[in-house]
Amino acid sequence: MSAAGVPEYELERLRPGDVAHYLRGRGWQEGGRVRYSRRWELEQGGRRRRVLLPMDTGLADYTDRMADLIEDLSAVEGRPPAAIHQDLTLTGLDVQYVRMLPATPSGTIPVPAGVLAVTGARDLLMAAACDALSEEPRLVQPRRKPDRAKALVDSARFGPSIPGSYILTLQVPLPEIVAPQGLLFEEDPAWQLAPEPFARKVSRRMCEAVSAARTAALRAAAVDDSAPFVEGARRGISADLCEALAGIGGHDGRTATSTHAFSLGFAWSPRWPVPEVTPTTEFTPALVGVLREAAQDLRRQEPELGVTVVGRTTKLKRAADFGPGEVTVEARLLKENGDLGGQQRQIHLHLREGDYDRATDAHRERRDLKIQGDLVRRGTYHELTGVTGFDVL
Repeated sequence: MSAAGVPEYELERLRPGDVAHYLRGRGWQEGGRVRYSRRWELEQGGRRRRVLLPMDTGLADYTDRMADLIEDLSAVEGRPPAAIHQDLTLTGLDVQYVRMLPATPSGTIPVPAGVLAVTGARDLLMAAACDALSEEPRLVQPRRKPDRAKALVDSARFGPSIPGSYILTLQVPLPEIVAPQGLLFEEDPAWQLAPEPFARKVSRRMCEAVSAARTAALRAAAVDDSAPFVEGARRGISADLCEALAGIGGHDGRTATSTHAFSLGFAWSPRWPVPEVTPTTEFTPALVGVLREAAQDLRRQEPELGVTVVGRTTKLKRAADFGPGEVTVEARLLKENGDLGGQQRQIHLHLREGDYDRATDAHRERRDLKIQGDLVRRGTYHELTGVTGFDVL
């Protein structure tokens, strides 16, 4: 344990660049170099305060110097060293604060609602990542998620809950800016103009989409129409995003759980230029229901691309003894992990002659079919179009 009360291994993880961002964000001005450190200064109450920031993580006393810096900041800000250290660890993260207001004592949440909230927060990040990678707006994100989106979600983490109702902190790490060889830190402003990282693009897209979803929910509730959600697709709204938000609010579309109000706030890492101040976005229980209904409407309006269904034929029909024909199968969707998910659906599809004959044999032998294509809702039934794969199991 260091003099600041922070474990040494935690001090070793602090990066000089992130600490410099913290200092700059609180009004400190960078001064000259003092051997392997930088001097930072702050005018406070007519008094000039100074701290030294070690710039070389390889120094034998690097952790001691960081501990001294944290203690100096603690004295200046009037906060415990542990609180200063906690803020320093967040400088490399975009953080989403998901605050829920269930009808339970502050700091608690019913287990079913907690599971939905955690899952919803994860799915919210995934929806934003998929949208950031999409070349055009989509009402429904693809069932098979892009590898880059999955990698971004895998890199994110949930931080400790903080006081107030029940608050999840979703942390998205941003890559560290590396100065060109020979520079300690920010000696040449030209290298600061690095391309915006994918993680920040996803955070911005999530923030924009959440705000757009609330606006669309208010409009849709007034006109009883999902058109505002369709119009908001260009701002990141999708069925997946609406389902994620509804889940955070306690509504999964299957169980009769009570919904609760919730809000999302965003805190931006100073590693890259910070977007404009973003106010907290709040959702009432009534809007949670609107979001769930909107998700269902959006899924009905856009096909699910590249899905795989598994099931048995219930009806076969063609105009003659040979040629293509129409088939109805009672099937379920095949998930990426190989499990069958969702409810059984009556799915209609058109098969060419060879596949129709194989479907006829499978029907006679009571064997399942495995078919790939695009699933479209047609009023009260589903249709599988653009068939790309057909197998008899």
